Amino acid sequence: MHRSGLSGTNERARIAAALVAALLLAPVGASAAKYAGSFMEDGGGARALGMGGAFTAVADDPSAAFWNPAGLSGLEGCGLLIMHAEQFGDLVDRDYAAYARPVDWSLLGGTEAGFALSAIRLGVDDIQLTAHLHDQLDTDHDGVVTDPELAGLFNLRDQFRYVSDSELALFASYAERHGDWLLGGTVKFVRQSVAGYSSLGLGADLGLLRRGVWRGLDFGLKLQDITTTFLAWSGPGDYAGTTEVITPAIVPAIAYRFPLERWRAELTVAASAESRFDDRGDADQYAAGAFSANLHTGAELALDRRVFLRGGFSGGWGTEELTAGAGFRLADLTVDYAYAGDTLGNDEETHRVSITAHF
Repeated sequence: MHRSGLSGTNERARIAAALVAALLLAPVGASAAKYAGSFMEDGGGARALGMGGAFTAVADDPSAAFWNPAGLSGLEGCGLLIMHAEQFGDLVDRDYAAYARPVDWSLLGGTEAGFALSAIRLGVDDIQLTAHLHDQLDTDHDGVVTDPELAGLFNLRDQFRYVSDSELALFASYAERHGDWLLGGTVKFVRQSVAGYSSLGLGADLGLLRRGVWRGLDFGLKLQDITTTFLAWSGPGDYAGTTEVITPAIVPAIAYRFPLERWRAELTVAASAESRFDDRGDADQYAAGAFSANLHTGAELALDRRVFLRGGFSGGWGTEELTAGAGFRLADLTVDYAYAGDTLGNDEETHRVSITAHF
């Protein structure tokens, strides 16, 4: 983002400023912030995004550490997944990495244990702050900056202030098999930093997975932030001591695998319902009182386990919620790409690329 003028960056700056304002204007004291920790919600891996985020009952690669840690049980071998995404054009950079491997020990007396370490990082640079220019823009001194007065912002561009937003989550995950059920859990450490303020938090997720409930049908369940995750903020002024709460979410999911032996292919269709209880209202796809949910649906066609075509819908049925993707595997390396639509309505899509090494 260039600092030399407003031009085509105005829209991006307003979006970024809104993100910062949402953090800095939060009420003092403990509160269930509707979007606290939201940078983690899209998970990791281009494969999962290409399927609309409907990955909780699939969870069979290193990104299972996020989508459903139970899927780490029964891994065929070690895997390292690295992902980069540019969201809303190049406004937001988002990176994800996960290392997963089977282990020959068990913590709870089960079998086929697996372990993973993973991380999510989101960054927004050069966010323009202009609130301190209010009095200079309010030329008629009525306390309101009107659109004609806002035009004077161009002449004050050398007084803009710039901040960066950095958000990081680290995950340690473990899973093992007990009979027909795969059980897993994740402990996560969260750190956010913006404009001189920072927060720390600790939380946990639980996951269940049952392969082959009926024929090719798999069932998955993720209990996210099951302990309730508290984010304690520190920084200058009265904001120090503010605490945000990430309330628990429940994500039931199913996936069905259709073998297409004649074409040496397999079709997987999947769906999950990301259900929350923090009164998001119309911001989510379905809402009733404090309850809300977003439905994720997706499909993957695997051709000879080497070429993959994917599509889905993430939290809606319009073109802006449409996702698509493709991948190919060459020897021990898989490359995946995913596209997500313009959910903010500002003509900026999301592109995600991930590479997975199998060894």
